[in-house]
Amino acid sequence: MLDQVPHAPQKLPVVGHMAALMAGAPWDVTERWLRERGPTVRLQIPGASYLVTSDPEFIRHVIVGAADNYVKDLRAMGAFLDILGHGLLTSDGELWKKQRAVLARAFRIEALRNVAEASIRAVDRLAAVLDAHARSGRPVDIGAQMRRLTLQVIAEATLQMPPHQSDDVLPRLYEPLVEEANKRVWLPFRGYLPTPSKFRYDRSLAQLDAFLLEKIRARLQARRADPQARPADMLDMLLISLEDRGWTDDSERLVSDELKTMLFAGHDTSSAMLTWTLHALTQQPAELERLRADAASVWKGEGMPDYEQLKRLDFAGACLKEALRLYNIVPIVVREAVVDDRFGELVIPRGTKVMVHMQALHKDPRHWPEPEAFRPDRFLGDEPVGHRWLPFITGPRSCVGQHFSLLEAKIVLSRLALRYEFSPVPENSDARHRFNVPVGPAASIRMHVRPRA
Repeated sequence: MLDQVPHAPQKLPVVGHMAALMAGAPWDVTERWLRERGPTVRLQIPGASYLVTSDPEFIRHVIVGAADNYVKDLRAMGAFLDILGHGLLTSDGELWKKQRAVLARAFRIEALRNVAEASIRAVDRLAAVLDAHARSGRPVDIGAQMRRLTLQVIAEATLQMPPHQSDDVLPRLYEPLVEEANKRVWLPFRGYLPTPSKFRYDRSLAQLDAFLLEKIRARLQARRADPQARPADMLDMLLISLEDRGWTDDSERLVSDELKTMLFAGHDTSSAMLTWTLHALTQQPAELERLRADAASVWKGEGMPDYEQLKRLDFAGACLKEALRLYNIVPIVVREAVVDDRFGELVIPRGTKVMVHMQALHKDPRHWPEPEAFRPDRFLGDEPVGHRWLPFITGPRSCVGQHFSLLEAKIVLSRLALRYEFSPVPENSDARHRFNVPVGPAASIRMHVRPRA
């Protein structure tokens, strides 16, 4: 049974490990425990116990080899269920299989080509902001600008929203929901007490739902009027995919939930990835020059590179992947055993929660020499990273939007590097937010910008 797995240290009566987890960033605390007693330890908090692991073979077993024996732990997502609904990120079983098929079709190659064009337009709009900062000499908050840009891209790619509407509607409705959900992860009573923050949250959620339903109904009406129209965005592709199954009373809510999932996953993680990558590159000017040289080989002259050329932004891709390894935007995921399972000599009873600790895996010096160093070369060459690198998970539940996110980020990063010089302010730091997921900087990352000659 589980008795052969050591307990994590700092366990207290009644509260278990909760006090120790709240003393620092929980993913940092548990990573330290795995270094001391791992690669797998037992952790207890009121109402739940976990196996926490950074063992790559155990991780592979849970998310690939015996993936059908495990489901997502909705308790770990509970605070975000209003935002995500019953979309792909939160569903399991037959619903998950159906939605995975629908989303896979929506993220096919036509959508990725649209993403490339939307990303280029978003960078050109951002350039006007950066040029104004360059003229004034004021540093720019890179994280804020990346959030705005990635919201514009995902809004155009999913809903064909113009940038002014994206800038006006989505930050006002969406970002307060994400901020409050992150607080409720650690302070769940905020979801029940009749406080001003709860009323604001409920109002924003109702407005977001109404906004999306209006978009869905208008698009459905347009498609019924012209069923042969070429799909313009992912909403069209979702509607086309659902036509095969027939439109039911639940279909509207299902599409709305998937749109909310795409908005959340499609901008928060991408903006954090871009922010951390630019931050890392400004600490290593030689790597930034390598990025520029690689980008210049693709962005030649005034013409638009084709889709295959854009995919070849290899060094930009390596920088982004290394930032995901180093800064661990999503440091852990949790799975729950739905049947009795076995891994080697370890018997895992039904109901056991397994915390897959990607951060500890990504920082393990046995797998990544000099793990605290930013070295993009790790992701160049022929050696596969296998199950040592899992920011998008792997196996049947891998992130369906990972190619979308990486293509968008490669275009944005390479275009910005070619166009601007970036000088970080001295206050910038590697310090990460203690509780928010996706994990962004603890304080703003600010930079002076200057157009390149």
